[in-house]
Amino acid sequence: MELDIKTIKHAKDYIDSLARGVNPLTLEAVGDDDVINNIRISRCLLYVSDVLEEVIENGGVKKKSKPQENFDIQRLDMNSFEYFAEPVSITEFAKRINEMKPETMKKLKVTAITNWLVDVDMLSIIQMNGKNHKRPTKNGEGIGIILEQRNGHYGPYYAVLYNENAQHFIIDNISSIIEGGYNG
Repeated sequence: MELDIKTIKHAKDYIDSLARGVNPLTLEAVGDDDVINNIRISRCLLYVSDVLEEVIENGGVKKKSKPQENFDIQRLDMNSFEYFAEPVSITEFAKRINEMKPETMKKLKVTAITNWLVDVDMLSIIQMNGKNHKRPTKNGEGIGIILEQRNGHYGPYYAVLYNENAQHFIIDNISSIIEGGYNG
């Protein structure tokens, strides 16, 4: 079944605004006590946004899930991988790797990379406000994993970013991540 991409993009824009706590019709922030500011509602809206993004990427075609083969770095031409010049989130980095894989192959998971980085002492896990957060260790800082304070919808937060040297480190060790069973 083929869907209208323009309508899907419009719906996704509305859902993205709602997930950020913004009225999509007036572009004004909704009140703190509004139901769309409930974290569970916001997460649900973000999930629906991701689903719509997948439909958009598929050209408006709903695809049935196909059996997929495991992620196999050996099948990718990593010599053609384009590193980011500026520090980037692990999500963007993994997305670029996954853009190189065939459609029938499972994605390289962000958690596979970060869990491996924890195990090799490049990242550590700290607990703040009852939640786990990853932070670069001294070793991680030494290879170019940095922490940058940013302002988000719910206030300031820290983003873990990977400079080009850190990206090279991950690519150089991607086989260890896969062979170590981190991508499950």
